[in-house]
Amino acid sequence: MKVASKSPSNRQTLTLTRSAFGILDSLRGTVPKSVFVEELLAKEKKRRERETFYRTAVASYTPKVREETLKLNEEIPIAAE
Repeated sequence: MKVASKSPSNRQTLTLTRSAFGILDSLRGTVPKSVFVEELLAKEKKRRERETFYRTAVASYTPKVREETLKLNEEIPIAAE
């Protein structure tokens, strides 16, 4: 995918390969191409933000933090029904 060289700077036109264009058309249904691509990019941005958050959370859960969590769970009784 690349930006067409004659595109105005405020509205750039993307060029797609035939196979990418076919995939885009089959996925978008009746939604206009520009709207579909914008929504697709927004969804991907959110997905990547969530992935970054979870990777950071998992990396922060060190053995020391696990030990502290288990100790705290033993010290605080939880009422069960």
